[in-house]
Amino acid sequence: MSGRLDGQVAIVTGAAGGLGLGAVERLAEEGADVVLADIKSSVEDTCKKVKNDFPKNRGYSTIVDVTAAGAVDEMVNQAVERLGRLDVILNNAGTAQKVCPLADTPDELFDSVVDINLRGVFNGSRAAARVMREQRSGCIINIGSWYGQQGHANTSVYCASKAGVIRMTECLAMEMAPYGVRANCVCPGNMATDLHWLPLREEAKMKGITFEEADRLMKESIPLGRQGTAREIGDAVVFLASAESSYITGASLNVNGGVLFG
Repeated sequence: MSGRLDGQVAIVTGAAGGLGLGAVERLAEEGADVVLADIKSSVEDTCKKVKNDFPKNRGYSTIVDVTAAGAVDEMVNQAVERLGRLDVILNNAGTAQKVCPLADTPDELFDSVVDINLRGVFNGSRAAARVMREQRSGCIINIGSWYGQQGHANTSVYCASKAGVIRMTECLAMEMAPYGVRANCVCPGNMATDLHWLPLREEAKMKGITFEEADRLMKESIPLGRQGTAREIGDAVVFLASAESSYITGASLNVNGGVLFG
């Protein structure tokens, strides 16, 4: 533990598992007090484990639906009230989409994916920006995706929602720069998490191949030859939250094994 974030307060949404938990653990390792937010009640057990591993952590868990603006505002305001400030927010909560052609995409799928992936990030960014603007300091980190940088068949809504996150973060960075607040994206590639296994299984079924074969083909398409880990996303989050990235804002940090260049 290097303590790069000692004394800082962070909020992570979608913190019950997957990439969110990887980020929580890295932030806590670096000394931040981390608030774990998720719509799943299992976030409470996750928080207990984190606090057991990092007993000095003053953070806590809270159940939040990121699509509900009022609930997100309350989450941020409560963190400031209980812990004194807000230095970092990681808007990580997101969902995959059922793999299907755009022509066959139902309205409810579009609404659900956009509501969680884009509106949820908007709600978290807006609430944090209001606090950080007054503090004249802070770091907003949003989870994009390489699917937001490049189109992929049968995932049009997911791609569009993540592209929206990237563009919105760039706008936010310009708006918040005069207040000393930075805003950046982390763009994961194919990750070894449940959120990424689900669409891979659906894609395998659509192609009439086994999941194992689909997994092999995916790894072969990644220049580094493997999926990424939640901890590697956490490493990127810590970098963007720390003083080491003090001159970086409006950026999209690719953590994807080189897929855009392979």
